[in-house]
Amino acid sequence: MFRIGDFARISQVSVKALRFYDEIGLLKPTHVDRVTGYRYYAAGLLSRLSRILLFKELGFSLEEIALLLREDLSASQARAALQSKRAELAYRIAHEQSRLAQLETLLQQIDRDGRAPDYEVRLVHVPPQLVASARGSMTCYEDAADLFAELTRHLKKSRATGQSAAIWHTCADRAERIDCEAVVFLDEPAPESKRVKVYRLPAITSACVIHQGSDETITQAYLAARSWIEARGYAVGGPLRELYWQGGIAQDDGFGVTEVQYPILKARAVTSAGN
Repeated sequence: MFRIGDFARISQVSVKALRFYDEIGLLKPTHVDRVTGYRYYAAGLLSRLSRILLFKELGFSLEEIALLLREDLSASQARAALQSKRAELAYRIAHEQSRLAQLETLLQQIDRDGRAPDYEVRLVHVPPQLVASARGSMTCYEDAADLFAELTRHLKKSRATGQSAAIWHTCADRAERIDCEAVVFLDEPAPESKRVKVYRLPAITSACVIHQGSDETITQAYLAARSWIEARGYAVGGPLRELYWQGGIAQDDGFGVTEVQYPILKARAVTSAGN
């Protein structure tokens, strides 16, 4: 048998780690001298320690490793644990690959434009949200302000307020008339009317970008988001949403802050739609 220091050198594991493994019951020494307290390890424990180190390298916690090393662990239980870890690692790899692709895009934009990009696009899961809505058809974007005025007047009766947003079901470049839905996010239900509906806006996964400035330059935010979507193999999976964090739908100065949200899906699964 080996004293703990010799066993540590052979296994290339620190004495501190071996003592900790003993304390938590993960790797008990073969013998402990009652007088000196010295720990002694048989050579056969190298195999168990090797498995511990392998599972640690694969990302298992010490608690998970203890379960994997149980003598009564069945093959099906071991397989299930390994499959679960494989799925976790696959998700992390995909997430890191997405981050790497975003860095590559930013570098390409700098190389192309000679300066840092104006917009950073993020992938965001937007949860379901309760909204009050007024929807209408119009010939120009400016008329959407009338929808918001109508919605505000209705909600004022019940003293309901919230952040404003617009959902562009059809835009001018895709049809003769524009189909706009003005919405206000609500904390609790509000009364409806013939023109105003209250419902739960479904959740989406979206490519989001923040635009600061007037409506005259917001097209650049659209282009940045759509370029990001295409570069990552996604397609637009629904109507464009605009959230107005500062100002409203009509921004004619440089102080407006608008969040542009494009719902996305994998390109092979959908046909492109939206703005």
